[in-house]
Amino acid sequence: MKEVLNVQKQMKLGHVASENKDTYADVHELRVTYEEIEVLKQELKKALEESERHKEKVRELQEKLEEREQNVASRMSVEECEEIKNSYCSIIENINQEKALLIERYKEGQEEIKRLQDKLNQLQLESSEEPQEMKEARNRMIDDLHRQVSELSRLYREAQTELEDYRKRKALEDVALEYIPRDEHEKLMRVTNSLKDKAEDALSDMKSQYTQVLNEAAQLKQLTDIQKQNSVPVAEHLEVVTALRCTSKEMEEEINELREELINKETELRSLQKELLEEKAAINEAMVPRASYEKLQSSLEGEISILSFKLKDLMKEKENISLDAAQLRNEVLQLKGEKEGAQTLLEAKEQEINGLYRKYHQAQEDLLDMKRRAENSSKLEEDKDKKINEMSKEVSKLKEALNSLSQLSYSTSAPKRQSQQLEALQQQVKQLQNQLAETKKQHQEIVSVYRMHLLYAVQGQMDEDVQKVLKQILTMCKSQSQKK
Repeated sequence: MKEVLNVQKQMKLGHVASENKDTYADVHELRVTYEEIEVLKQELKKALEESERHKEKVRELQEKLEEREQNVASRMSVEECEEIKNSYCSIIENINQEKALLIERYKEGQEEIKRLQDKLNQLQLESSEEPQEMKEARNRMIDDLHRQVSELSRLYREAQTELEDYRKRKALEDVALEYIPRDEHEKLMRVTNSLKDKAEDALSDMKSQYTQVLNEAAQLKQLTDIQKQNSVPVAEHLEVVTALRCTSKEMEEEINELREELINKETELRSLQKELLEEKAAINEAMVPRASYEKLQSSLEGEISILSFKLKDLMKEKENISLDAAQLRNEVLQLKGEKEGAQTLLEAKEQEINGLYRKYHQAQEDLLDMKRRAENSSKLEEDKDKKINEMSKEVSKLKEALNSLSQLSYSTSAPKRQSQQLEALQQQVKQLQNQLAETKKQHQEIVSVYRMHLLYAVQGQMDEDVQKVLKQILTMCKSQSQKK
């Protein structure tokens, strides 16, 4: 089927590809593709050799498996063996039917390939007027494609023979595996059913692809007839060359895909064989007398019940311990918080005490200074009182002089000079009275403020504002003493 698809793709690409007039470049590209195809062939040979080696390993493993299975062949009843035989025979019949269908489809594909090859030969005869170099290149390309087709058919036949060998070996294994445990039989049945479903799906896909290929072949036939009527041989040759180049690339991709599929199948086969061997070994090891098995089961159940009770007790103890630990953590956290709060309060109190000590020492110093200032101010007050008394005496004298002068002015008419002196004396008297009132007022204010702050200092209630005011008072006192 793949060969039919490849040839049909060649024809389709030959009709759809664009015309290229540079024939020498096409020949060079064809040579490059030939070299790549040779490399791929060598890689394919290597892959086939590796697959042969893997097949030999598989045969050795199967022989070992058959030897082990012969030792286990007497462990099931005859009826179960007959059922297994019948089931496997039905499976083998289904596989043979599918094989016959595939062979028919392969034959149809071979006929389609021959028919398409005849068409290509006709195209070659029609393009006999082409240059010799292009003819040789095209012939080489066609020969290589024929070789690749033959090689692919050979690979297909080898795959068929390998499938036959595998089915024969499978049949022999099934016959040898007549006496196997029921669980393993059911497992194998499930695996075979799944493989059967996959094969049916693949068969349906192949049927759909085959119908699609037939439709495409009919369309391609119509297109070839139209191209024969409407195109010239040189253009057809160029299209065939481009189509062959494209098909060579597609064949390379298909070869790579086949190689990957072969590797995947080999890995799957190895894994299945490994699993089968492991299951066989496990079954051989697991087969013990029923009485010992029941005793072991009862003892294990008793131990499990005892361990479950112990586990429940331990879980309860664990829960209680976790609760106690959580309470202890909470208490520790609470104590830590209280300790931190007490430390912060202690630090704050220590700072307050230090500040109070500093304020106390400063207050003592200020108090001593204020005492000294008070002593000085008392002396100043005495001096002020003396001055006030002297000024009051002078004022009284001036009043008496004014009165006498006023009496003289009433009795006699004094000259202008005396009147001017009188006015000047009156103004001086008024100024002295005003100064006296202001000095008394200032003195009383200073004394009241000084006494108040002195009282606060003695009580220990001195603030920064009070200290500033006291300093201002002291500076005022100093300035007044300096003026005097």
